[in-house]
Amino acid sequence: MRRLKAIIFDFDGTIAFSEKEAHLPACNEAFRTLGIPIQWSWKEFISLLELPGNQARMEYAYRQLYPSVGEEELKKISYLWAETKKKLYIEKHVHKARLREGIKELIGQALEERIAIAIVSISIEEQIEAFLVRHLPELRPHIHPILGRRAGTKTASDSPLYRKCLEELGLGAEQVIAIEDSMNGLRCALKAGIKCVAVPNEYTACADFKGAVFVTADISRLDVSLLDSLLNPA
Repeated sequence: MRRLKAIIFDFDGTIAFSEKEAHLPACNEAFRTLGIPIQWSWKEFISLLELPGNQARMEYAYRQLYPSVGEEELKKISYLWAETKKKLYIEKHVHKARLREGIKELIGQALEERIAIAIVSISIEEQIEAFLVRHLPELRPHIHPILGRRAGTKTASDSPLYRKCLEELGLGAEQVIAIEDSMNGLRCALKAGIKCVAVPNEYTACADFKGAVFVTADISRLDVSLLDSLLNPA
């Protein structure tokens, strides 16, 4: 009897190559739009990914440039930058990012087999929504819940977004598997008691993913039967 009832996906880097192909160009365009003399290379952007979210990364970079900036002023500037970046991401850059190979097929198969699909991310919900509507329009209505930054802090110590997702799904952790591309995401799932498959990409490939039940950079290797077997080890 199948135990798997839901798959919870991370978004950036897991479902899509959105960090490099949409977030980074939108961030740099937002800097230019606001006259902030910062221009991230991909290498610099990767070095900031341990910080949770692009607004936090922007604040770190801005403080390096202007160390005397006050906290209140920094928050105002970073909020304006984040809103500008979000608009640019949705209106100009979201169409440029590619789905990871195998993602569409995995989600489609899961939905056909009545496995729920949810997303837990540090990204803003509007950005996730814009991507899904653009790239997975036929599957988007069946993906729920989508929990991003507006729903809480994914990386908080008690893993509140994963716990909230379980609550909205009406499922226990033993009925769900998570799919994450980074060690931070893996830790979040594990803290909520959820088994996790790691799908490293070009910038997370060096992580050891200790605690993952399965590790593969090739998402096309994953299917419902395999994921269910990972919940029911022999």
